[in-house]
Amino acid sequence: GAAGSAAWAFQRRGLLRVQGISSDNEALIEAALEAGAQDVEEDSAAHLEADDGPCAAVFCEPNELAAVRATLSARGFEASEAAILFVPSTTAEPAAGLREAAESALLALEEMEDVEGIWHNLAP
Repeated sequence: GAAGSAAWAFQRRGLLRVQGISSDNEALIEAALEAGAQDVEEDSAAHLEADDGPCAAVFCEPNELAAVRATLSARGFEASEAAILFVPSTTAEPAAGLREAAESALLALEEMEDVEGIWHNLAP
């Protein structure tokens, strides 16, 4: 990032969300790793929002995102979302009593019309 930015505190990662997978996602893991993905995880947050059954998050290098998506598609796994994320290298826990204020500030920023995305290192 530019001088004075916080880009050094984040890693760029490609993300593909795959919905409607079987509970045994061995085939997805195999296809993803063969395609060059770094990791496949159960995506419980997306599962709560989707009616298509279990979901998975496939992580890869950002420059490999299109190739991994194409390979998964050819193997029958369609990504419902593709994105490049900024994952914090470390997370921070707000001081006692300040978590609600920090989350409110993030929510207010996300709701601004001109804001396209918010990346933070607030611990979940």
